[in-house]
Amino acid sequence: MRLWELRIDGKVAIVTGGGQGIGKAISLGLARCGASVCIADVDSAAGNEVAAQIRAMGPRALSLQTDATDNAQVVKMVEQTVAAFGRIDILVNNAGGASGPTFGLGRILNISERDWDDTLTRNLKSVFLCTRAAVRTMLERKQGSIINMASITGQFPFAGLPAYSAAKAAVINLTKSMAMEFAPHVRVNAIAPGLIETARTSLNRRPEQLEKLLTNVPLGRMGTPEEVADIAVYLASDVSEWITGTIMDCNGGQVWMTEGGRPNFRDADGKPQERGS
Repeated sequence: MRLWELRIDGKVAIVTGGGQGIGKAISLGLARCGASVCIADVDSAAGNEVAAQIRAMGPRALSLQTDATDNAQVVKMVEQTVAAFGRIDILVNNAGGASGPTFGLGRILNISERDWDDTLTRNLKSVFLCTRAAVRTMLERKQGSIINMASITGQFPFAGLPAYSAAKAAVINLTKSMAMEFAPHVRVNAIAPGLIETARTSLNRRPEQLEKLLTNVPLGRMGTPEEVADIAVYLASDVSEWITGTIMDCNGGQVWMTEGGRPNFRDADGKPQERGS
């Protein structure tokens, strides 16, 4: 099979956080290439809407209200997907995000313990729980592809996002550990997006902040959820069958997470602070 033949007809995918943003684009992208998709999202209305869009295109879809950080809900998600579709071929661990009044922005000294724990739980524990639950059926069938959502912050930490950066760095390392453990039958890779144009990006960054951040992006613009989804579809397909343990960058060439070439600390109240103050 070659890229122009890329189809995943008959395959079954679970996408956590699949009802919005990047997760929505991935859910729709997988469906367009022929997969049946379980959209697992804490927002049931968003999940139902995406499922309806997929069914309108032809493929089967299932929407499950799921908290990817709750083991009982994760196990139920896997059981219901297998009951509905008979198998699981693809798991996209997309659920995540940062906690706190300013999307987890701030210095380590100002982040609450609760927000620290919540951010690591959302981004790291969710990957562990969902993978552990879904990979068993993949190993039994001796095939599967797991795609974890990392971030550029896991490789080039942004000084104002310590909890999120730490969590995504751990996801990168966990991806490689899983790839070794589940080989040769199940492949595990990660995608590390940079600045992606979503509702959350606009909510947590003012236009002038985004403009400064874009000075660090050689291609001069934010990416789109669909561009991340294209990579996910590739990693889910047999076209990438010799790729595992890899982190796929999707960042427009960005190598820093700074504003104007230097860290811009923001405390819990969202006000910028001079470095060293």
